[in-house]
Amino acid sequence: MDAEHYIRETLGLPCQITSWDGTASLPLFLTNGRTFSKLTIDNTSMLIASGEAHPFSITRVTADASRLEQRTDLPIVFQFPRLSAYQRKALIQNHVPFIVPGTQLYIPSLGMVFTQRISSRPLENAQDIEVRPFSPATQLVWLYLLYSNESKVQSDIARALQFTEAQVSVAVTLLEQLAFVHRTKQGRSNSVELLTSRQTSRLDLLKSSWHLLKSPIFSKYTVTNRNRQMIADELIPAGEFALSRRTQLATPKLRIYAVERHWLKQHNKELCIIDPALEKVPDNAYILELWRYDPRLLAQYTQEDYLADPISTALTLGEIADERLEDAIQESIRNTFSGVTI
Repeated sequence: MDAEHYIRETLGLPCQITSWDGTASLPLFLTNGRTFSKLTIDNTSMLIASGEAHPFSITRVTADASRLEQRTDLPIVFQFPRLSAYQRKALIQNHVPFIVPGTQLYIPSLGMVFTQRISSRPLENAQDIEVRPFSPATQLVWLYLLYSNESKVQSDIARALQFTEAQVSVAVTLLEQLAFVHRTKQGRSNSVELLTSRQTSRLDLLKSSWHLLKSPIFSKYTVTNRNRQMIADELIPAGEFALSRRTQLATPKLRIYAVERHWLKQHNKELCIIDPALEKVPDNAYILELWRYDPRLLAQYTQEDYLADPISTALTLGEIADERLEDAIQESIRNTFSGVTI
């Protein structure tokens, strides 16, 4: 199977591999033994480097990837005829994209979660897949489908979550292999629905996937606003604060808000970060959680305000051993799956 056919079959999206005429501009030590072609997936362009003149060396491959990206201004994907388990692990640990046509595909820029043998068809046994915790993109797609509880067109998912169709397709491919969803072709579109049944509820699917989910928190800070009293519109009540708004749990001393992690870079001059270990925390302080995905994309409206979704909230509180919190988390998730959708 050639690379173009394999990528098209795996991602379920149109892709094109064309010749690339920039080889002459590269130094010999980067082109020796290699051929180059341009890969386009969903308006995203990459450069495929095929062939190797030297024995495999992760140090050299990593260095070459960096040099090629700097000189071509394109993400690099290395194509190999085969890889050993050691070579594959080394490439993944160093975040080097690669493809072995018909067998293996790893392109993290598309939100790819690596599987040992990825294909467009569900595996008979989901245990045959080597699965790591979901990437933020895959987790976001999965939670969106769980909350929606209805068939969704892939392009609509991409639009709702502000992803490319390629990112959604990669996430859905893994979810399909794990027997969490089913994908069907409808004309030119792919439709995705949960694999629920009389014996398998949405809550059952959530339990089956729980070990693959991660807390969305990238980092968190105790902060105060410098010049205003109002909370920025982008901030979503989260953590124990959101939980108290959904259940009978008491409101925490410090309010907790979540925001996409890059937000702080643009607004750090508006905030004063406090170190609770070194200084007194003022009454108007609050905790700011920086998330790996935008909490607004899954936020759910209550009687008064939007709150961070209950599953992500539960994941952020997972390491806190508190029976009150555990009971409130269970209550909020049960209430969510009793019929509330986004």
